Amino acid sequence: MLIYENNKYIWKGKYESKLPKAGFYWHPASKTWWTASPYVASLLYEEADSNTQTKLKHIQDRIFFSHLKDNCLAKDIIPAPKDLVYMPFQVAGINHLAQSIKLYNTALLADEQGLGKTVQAIGVANFFKFEKILVICPASLRLNWTRELERWHIHNPGARAILTGKDKLNSCGSNVLSYNMADKAGDYKPDYIIVDEAHMLKNINTKRTKIILGEKGVISRAPSIILTGTPFPNGKPHELYPVLSRCVPRCIDNLKYWPFVKKFCRTENSEYGFRVLGAKKERLEELSVRLRGSGFMTRRLKKAVLEQLPPKQYKMVIFPPTGKMKKILEKETEFDASEILKHGVPVTQGLPELRRQMGIAKIPVVIDYVNNLLESGVKKAIVFAHHKEVISYLVEGLQKYNPIKITGSTPVKLRQEYVDRFQQDPNTRLAIGNIQAMGMGITLTAASDVVFAEGSWVPGENEQCADRAHRIGQENNVLLHFLVVAGSLDAHILGSAARKKRDIKNLLN
Repeated sequence: MLIYENNKYIWKGKYESKLPKAGFYWHPASKTWWTASPYVASLLYEEADSNTQTKLKHIQDRIFFSHLKDNCLAKDIIPAPKDLVYMPFQVAGINHLAQSIKLYNTALLADEQGLGKTVQAIGVANFFKFEKILVICPASLRLNWTRELERWHIHNPGARAILTGKDKLNSCGSNVLSYNMADKAGDYKPDYIIVDEAHMLKNINTKRTKIILGEKGVISRAPSIILTGTPFPNGKPHELYPVLSRCVPRCIDNLKYWPFVKKFCRTENSEYGFRVLGAKKERLEELSVRLRGSGFMTRRLKKAVLEQLPPKQYKMVIFPPTGKMKKILEKETEFDASEILKHGVPVTQGLPELRRQMGIAKIPVVIDYVNNLLESGVKKAIVFAHHKEVISYLVEGLQKYNPIKITGSTPVKLRQEYVDRFQQDPNTRLAIGNIQAMGMGITLTAASDVVFAEGSWVPGENEQCADRAHRIGQENNVLLHFLVVAGSLDAHILGSAARKKRDIKNLLN
C-alpha cells in the first residue's frame, strides 16, 4: 500500500520490481521504498490508501482532463467569432490550456497534427480577452497565422506578418514573426505569446533557443505563453528539456540538464563521442504523468476524437513570395483567374511554362514545410507535384526520409514494390509522385497527410490523389495541405475550389 507520511510517499508492502523503475528510492534503515514526487507517486494511485489518494487526486484529474475529447467537464464557455464554432474536443482543450495558464502562466498544446492547434491557441486569447498577440512560428506559416488571427481572434486590433527585416512591428496590434526573426520583437510587449512548433527549440545551446527561452528572452515579455507541437518527436526526452526547465521546472523536480538526461534518456559513450540515443522505456510513463499530471500538457490523438472530425480536412498554406516568385507573379498578371475558372486553362505556350517555373521556385519552401511536418511528429506523408523537375528536386532534397518516387516513367512492375515499401517500412516516410501516375489505382494508407507541392486546377484530380490515403484501411482522417504562393493563380484557383467545397458542405449540413 502507498501512504503519505512526513512529506514523502512511502510504499509499505512486499518488494515490487516496478518500484525502482517508477522512480522510487530504497531506504535501507526503514526498509521501505519512497519518493517525494507526487507525479511518481501517482503511478501507484490505485494502490494508495484513501488519504493518499485525496492528496494525489488533483494530478489524476489533470491527467484525465488532458485526454478529454469533448466538453462534458468544461465549465467555461469559450467566445467564438460569429458563424465559427469550436469542435467539442477543442472547447475541452481550450479549458485545459486556460487552467494551465492560471497555474503557471504557460501551457503546452501537444495535440496530434490536424486537430486545430492554431484555433485552440487563439481560443485561449478569446477566453482571456487578450488583444495584442505575438506569434513565433516557422517562416512558411507566417501568412497562415496572420489569416487565422484575422479570422478567429475576437479582440483583434489588427495582425501583421513580419516578412523582412525592414517591416515594422504593429505596436498597437498583433504580430507574426519567424523563428529566425524572433530577435526583431524589440520592445514590443504583447498580452500573450504563441510559440508554434516548439520542437524547433529542442537544442538548449542554439542562439534561437536562447533568444526565445532565455531568462530575458522573448517569452519573458508576456504574462501568458502557449507552446504548440509534439513533445519529443524524435523519441528523445532531452529535446523537451529547454521548454520544461524554462516554463515548468517543478514538473521535473527542478532537475538540471544532465541529471534529467541521465534519468529519462539512454546514452552512449563510444569512439565517436557521447550522444543521447533516445528515451528510457521504463521512464516514459513517469514522464507522461509529469507532463499531464502537472496540467502543463494537453495532448489528444486523432483516433481519440475521430468521430468529431470530417473524413478529409483541407488546409491552404500560403507562402510569401521570394524574389524569383515575384517575377513569375508579374507575368501571371497577364492571365485572369476568374476566366480560367469559367472557361478552363487556356491552350497557350506561356501559362504552362509559368506554372513550371513557379513549381521550381517553390521547391525550397516545400522542402522546408515537409521537413517541419515530419519533424513535428507526423510519421509518414504523401507529396504530389505535376512537373518531373519538381519531383526530382523534392526527392533529392528530402532524401533523408528514404522516399519512394512514382512518375509516368516508373515501370509498372516496380510501382507495387515501391507502394509495399511505403506501406510496410517505417524508415520509408515519404511517397513523392506525379498527380497522374501516383494519383490513381494505388493504396497509400500508411499516411494520413497529403501535401500538394503543386495542386491540379481540376478539383477532381486532387480528390483522386487524396483518395490514395482516404480509402479502406485508413485509421485516421486525411489532412490535405495545399502549398501556394500569396497572390498567385494557384492561390486564386485552388482557394476558389476550397470555398465552393465549404459552401456545399454548409448547404448539405
